[in-house]
Amino acid sequence: PPRCSPPPRRFGSWRLGDAWQPGRGPCVLSEYQAFRENVLKNLDDKAFDKPICEALLNQKFFNGIGNYLRAEILYRLKIPPFEKARTVLEALKDQEQARRKKNPSLTLSKKLKLKRENPDLLELCHTVPMEVIAAEKNLFDPDHSDNYAAFKNWLQCYLVPGMSSLRDRNGRTIWFQGEPGPMAPK
Repeated sequence: PPRCSPPPRRFGSWRLGDAWQPGRGPCVLSEYQAFRENVLKNLDDKAFDKPICEALLNQKFFNGIGNYLRAEILYRLKIPPFEKARTVLEALKDQEQARRKKNPSLTLSKKLKLKRENPDLLELCHTVPMEVIAAEKNLFDPDHSDNYAAFKNWLQCYLVPGMSSLRDRNGRTIWFQGEPGPMAPK
């Protein structure tokens, strides 16, 4: 399958077809189903003892998610960045099972509509980078400074004035709105 990888320090750019470093999980873009299963079947991993904002940078599970993407994803779902990762993801697993039980008769198109209107965290790990790729021709051409302005307009949370920010335990700044969550650094 194709692999996608962000080139070194070029903001939000993807290259399909590059080989990943060893130890990375399935790609959030090109291997979405495998990515989703890899996260949900490994929730007992110690990686998920951490705050969700830190877990999202773990490339063994969230291959391709970087700093600005994690902020945008959590912001859209109003998930506090320092909520425990396992708590967030187990809730998602329960929701999925409940949705199946409650409505076995839903047609495929109704199911797709519900998903589109209420995407979960793992779906946004796929669709938010897809937005970036769709817009990449316009957003990331370094010869056009107005493209960086377009990228900044796309951002809803990361580097946005008025948002809160904290350093996570890896020294990376996470941008968010509202409560930081129970695992926030003191």
